[in-house]
Amino acid sequence: MRILAIALVLTGAFMVIELLGGLLTGSLALLADAGHMLSDAGALAVALGAARLAARPPDERQTMGYQRAEVLGAALNAGALIVLSAWIAVEGFERLGTPHPVVAGPMIAVATVGLFLNIGVAKMLHGDHDNINTRAAFLHVMGDLLGSVGAVTAGIVIWYGGPTQIDALISVGIAVLLFVGSIRVLREVAGVLMQAAPDTVDVSAIEHEIAHVEGVDSVHDLHVWTLRPGEDVLTVHVVVCDGDNAGDVCRRVRDRVALQLPGAHITVQPEPTSAPCSAPVRHHAHHH
Repeated sequence: MRILAIALVLTGAFMVIELLGGLLTGSLALLADAGHMLSDAGALAVALGAARLAARPPDERQTMGYQRAEVLGAALNAGALIVLSAWIAVEGFERLGTPHPVVAGPMIAVATVGLFLNIGVAKMLHGDHDNINTRAAFLHVMGDLLGSVGAVTAGIVIWYGGPTQIDALISVGIAVLLFVGSIRVLREVAGVLMQAAPDTVDVSAIEHEIAHVEGVDSVHDLHVWTLRPGEDVLTVHVVVCDGDNAGDVCRRVRDRVALQLPGAHITVQPEPTSAPCSAPVRHHAHHH
């Protein structure tokens, strides 16, 4: 949270500088970058709010806690980025047709400062890969970093007498990169909200493992989903062999699953069977 707060203050302050710079120099790349900065500041604010909400303990209404707030924050941010990248692309294509005059010197200066600021913020956010919320904010900042590189490049080209359309071309390129990144975050968010099993988990392999635990006759209603990236939940019903201690069987199942899904919330529901166990699953039929 502290990192997000520092990043927010730095980004907000620089956005104002860049906006003024873009208006004074006539550079779309700078204005696009300021637009990014605005969405960045928004992204960091959403991420910060979501992180604060996610830290709240579970209560009677939200028995699972508020961790999904971070997933919603990421969705909000990715959606905003898609709208922003579309706007920049449209504006860029318009400018390719009708070149605007751009003042290169100040543009390079402002963009260079922005570049260093973005590198700093990106480094601060980079460590937290598991957290989809921070990752969505990091994506905004990376988009910004590319924006700064683009604005510096465009400024240099124009400074040396190149076509001013380079400014618009680079802006369109950045918009495309941002759009792709946003779609990826949205896909992950959709997976979490649709209660999909995490990509890294082979559900049929886990089911096979559980079926071969000593004392288990059969397995059904196996569900695996993600509370938020990095935090998984598994529930399963196991039919326990007649005469076996259900508590022991459940503990064995839980231990076996914990090897596959370290750190997951695991719930095992035993069900008795009156029939003797089918031999193939149990490796020690001689107990009967």
